[in-house]
Amino acid sequence: MKSKFAKFTDRTLGAALLFIAATAVLRYYLPLYLAAATASAVTFSLFLITSMLAKKRDGLAEVSRAADEMFYDFLYENERAPARLLSKGLSARGVTSERHGDALYCGKTAAFFAFDTPPTDKALARMVSRAAHYGKRDIVLFCKVPPPAFAPPDGVKYRAVHGDDVYRLYASLDALPVRRFDKASRGGRLIVFSGALGKDKIARYLVLSAMLFFVAWLTRFSIVTTVCAGIAATLFVTASIFNIVKAIRAHNN
Repeated sequence: MKSKFAKFTDRTLGAALLFIAATAVLRYYLPLYLAAATASAVTFSLFLITSMLAKKRDGLAEVSRAADEMFYDFLYENERAPARLLSKGLSARGVTSERHGDALYCGKTAAFFAFDTPPTDKALARMVSRAAHYGKRDIVLFCKVPPPAFAPPDGVKYRAVHGDDVYRLYASLDALPVRRFDKASRGGRLIVFSGALGKDKIARYLVLSAMLFFVAWLTRFSIVTTVCAGIAATLFVTASIFNIVKAIRAHNN
């Protein structure tokens, strides 16, 4: 997931490049003030659209991150915790359910949980047998990843809910497990800048710098275009140094 600094860099430089390029092109057909005004309108419209799409993607990424943390928290609970917490959440909403072992039974439905590893065919068949023992013909399996394909016996309904959808259910019922431990960090202090200074960004900053210097030359090195070109060149140099230092550290370790 990109850091805020990386997102800010990508969007700001992209908008600046679009505005400068559009202004430079329209300048051949319109007076400078009209070219700048038209380019501003185009840039703002596209920036608004991309921001809305980015916000939606960020929201989905945040849900996925929260779901990953929920499944991590369940690792430190006993095997009956998923059914217990779900039953507690349903009870708070006025829905009656019963727990037997690590399964939950509500109405005509039997709910099973596989948050560690996907169940085998034998485990799924065992779930069908357990549900039938309590007179349930509808089976719902909650799991972390999509389970293997399974064909239930005639008269038995089976469906699986996995990943983010499981988190949404637990979150909506206020049934999330208690946070006991935080996941280990995957990087050091420079992780904040890794998204903006990644190896894949070096070529992008080089091309961006070259294009901006070309536009600056077309506009007789105006202050705005020259500053933007200088920023792109600085990012190119910084990203190059960052990745060289990271490669040296990795080699020494």
